[in-house]
Amino acid sequence: MYFEGIITIDPSQLTQIERVKPTKAFKRIFYYMTLGNVSDQVEKETFTAVSILQQINNVLIHNGIDNIVRLSHDGIDFYLDVEGKEGDLKEAFDQYDLEIDHSMSSQFNKLVMVMEHEDHNFKYLLEIDINRTHDVGEYPIEIKVTGLLKQFKKENKSRSEIEEEMKSIFKDQESYNIFKSTQQHNFEQFLNNLKLSIIKLMHVDDVKVDIKSKIILPNDKIQEESELKYHKTYGEYGVHYGYFGFGDFLFYNMLWSNMSYNNDITLYDTHFETEIGEDLGFRDEIIANDEIFNDEVESDFEEFQSSGIESTLDDPDNRNASSWFDFSGVDYNDDDSGVDFDFGSDDSDW
Repeated sequence: MYFEGIITIDPSQLTQIERVKPTKAFKRIFYYMTLGNVSDQVEKETFTAVSILQQINNVLIHNGIDNIVRLSHDGIDFYLDVEGKEGDLKEAFDQYDLEIDHSMSSQFNKLVMVMEHEDHNFKYLLEIDINRTHDVGEYPIEIKVTGLLKQFKKENKSRSEIEEEMKSIFKDQESYNIFKSTQQHNFEQFLNNLKLSIIKLMHVDDVKVDIKSKIILPNDKIQEESELKYHKTYGEYGVHYGYFGFGDFLFYNMLWSNMSYNNDITLYDTHFETEIGEDLGFRDEIIANDEIFNDEVESDFEEFQSSGIESTLDDPDNRNASSWFDFSGVDYNDDDSGVDFDFGSDDSDW
């Protein structure tokens, strides 16, 4: 079991966000995204997106989150930490500065910044998505936070040793419920701190937070971290991508469903997924006595998925391209707007 939180800023609130002049690192992003022959409209949208990304970064730093894992521009990685470096934000933007070229700057659709963090309870992965354009009804700013339990970090321990550490949770239903409730509360506290920082530092009121508890149903019995499967496909930025160091924290999730099965635990309000993060649906209540939870046998995910609650899909006929970064009445040529940049020295790098 792990937790996932989605933080979104209501699109109607974006007009209230001050479009601040980017500091040096974020100047680079804006500058290289508008070197090409972009329209005035795209330039305005890009400036606002970069400005908001910078303010979100300020929120993260305010909460002690300064360790970047990945920086992606329209699906192309300009920085990917494969060594577990710490405090590498400046290095990431230096790399971006060196590698982006004129052809890539002609249009911008999506920026993704992935950060990592940890506290006493969780190892966090934060995926920040900024979309210049998006479908009607979708939010252009989304922060996805994944919380993996630190107390079951694998390190060099065997599967049986991890099971021994976890067994007190599964000794009875009450113990399980108390553990889940306590850890979800701890996770909510972290998200609420982020939410309050967004309200305070970005001056917006309508910040939405959605929290899920998720359980992985592995198709095979996993004995070692080296057997973990990852989803390194285009457009995948989440915890199942296989970022450096996260396997140690993800491993215990491969035992969770089987231990629930062995102890007939009833699982409440839970989202299920495969070992590479594919959605298997939601159950508000289910007893883990079905073979789908037993990692000793091959699972029929299709049958399990079809019997659950499906996600609501948007009607394709109602989807239209839109931009919440188009603000009428804003003078982007004004000195305070920040569009005309001096790329000389700055008082601050960030």
